[in-house]
Amino acid sequence: MKILHITAIGFLMPKSGVPAVLKALVEEQNKIPGIEARCASLRSDINEINSIYFDDLRDGNINKYISTFLPDVAIFHSFFYTKFIKFRRILEDYNIPYIIEPHGSFGSMAMRKGWLKKQIAVHTLFRPLLKKSIGYIYTNVAESKDACFLKKNIAVIPNGVYRNIIDSSSIKCNREYPIFYYLGRYDIHHKGLDYLLAALSVLDLRKQEVHINFYGTGSDAEVNFVREGIKRLRYVKALEKGPIYNEEKKKALEEANIMILTSRFEGSPIAILDSLSYGNPCLVTPGTNVADELCDNAIGWKTQLEANFIADTIIRAQKEYQEDTIGYYQRSKAHVLDNYLWSNIAKLAVVEYDKFIKIYKNERRRNSY
Repeated sequence: MKILHITAIGFLMPKSGVPAVLKALVEEQNKIPGIEARCASLRSDINEINSIYFDDLRDGNINKYISTFLPDVAIFHSFFYTKFIKFRRILEDYNIPYIIEPHGSFGSMAMRKGWLKKQIAVHTLFRPLLKKSIGYIYTNVAESKDACFLKKNIAVIPNGVYRNIIDSSSIKCNREYPIFYYLGRYDIHHKGLDYLLAALSVLDLRKQEVHINFYGTGSDAEVNFVREGIKRLRYVKALEKGPIYNEEKKKALEEANIMILTSRFEGSPIAILDSLSYGNPCLVTPGTNVADELCDNAIGWKTQLEANFIADTIIRAQKEYQEDTIGYYQRSKAHVLDNYLWSNIAKLAVVEYDKFIKIYKNERRRNSY
C-alpha cells in the first residue's frame, strides 16, 4: 500500500503538534512490510522536519508528483488550508480516495473561532473537499462526538509515543511541593492561558504555595502576557523558561511532576502523551478531549475552564499527588505503554486506511452500474 500524507501547516515548531505526529507516523509506517508512506509539505521547508519521507511541494507541481508516486490513499491533515483545494482536484483526476484528519479543527469550539469566515469558506471553497472525501479520521472518540461535520465513514486513530522515552525516564521522588508545568505554544485563547494565569492569581490571593514552570514560545505579545501574569505573584512560585527541546526537555520533564493544560479546544494533544511517558499525570479541561480518559485511569484531574475551578483542582491535585507519587508515576507510564506506542498506532492506521480504500472501491463500483 502506498500512503500519502498531506500538510500545509508551518514547521516553526517541528518537534511538537501536527509536524511531530506526521514525522513519527510516516517513519513508523515505512517500517511495516509492504507499506510506502510519504508526506507532501505544501507550505514549509522540509529541512526543518529532518525526515527522508517528506517531500517539498511548495513549487505547486502536484500533478507530476501524484503521477509519479500514485498513492492508494491520501490523508489531508488539518483542514482550513486553501492549498488543499487544488490537491483535491488532482487526486480526483487520478481516482485516488482521500480522507480528512482535522486534528481538532472540526470541533465546536474551534469552529467558533472566526465563525463567520469559516462558515463562508465551508459553504464555498471547501465544500467539495468535505463532500468528496471518503471519510474522516479522529484522534479520539471525544473529538469525533464534538465534530461539527458528519460523515458515515469515520475512524479513530490516536497519536502515539516512543517506547524509549517510557523506558528511560527515572522514577519520581516525593517532594513537599510537586512541580506543575505548562508546555506548548503561548496561544492565549486556544490554550486557555488567560484562565490558567487568573487561577494562579486566585491561589496567590489565598496565600497558597504552588510551584509551576511555563515552557513555550509565541509572539512578543503572547510571551509578555505570560511574563506579566506571573510577575505579580508572591506565594505562587511561577517561572517562564521559554521553549525546550531534546535533552533539556527530557531533564525538565523528569524533574517536573504534573502537567497543566487548560485548552478551550484540542484534537488529541501530543503534549499529554509526552507527559504521561515521563510518568507525569495531567490536570486538564474538557476541551483537551482527554479529561475523562485521564480521570477514569487515575492519571489526572479534570477541571472546568474557570479560574476558581482551576485553582481548586490544582490544590486537590497537589494533595493527591503527594499522597500517591509513585502510583501516579507508574499508572501514567503503563497507560501509554499499553495504548499509545507509535509502532502499534502505525499498524492500526494502515488497517483503517485499507477499510477506507475498500469503501471507495465499492462506491465506485456501484456508481458505475
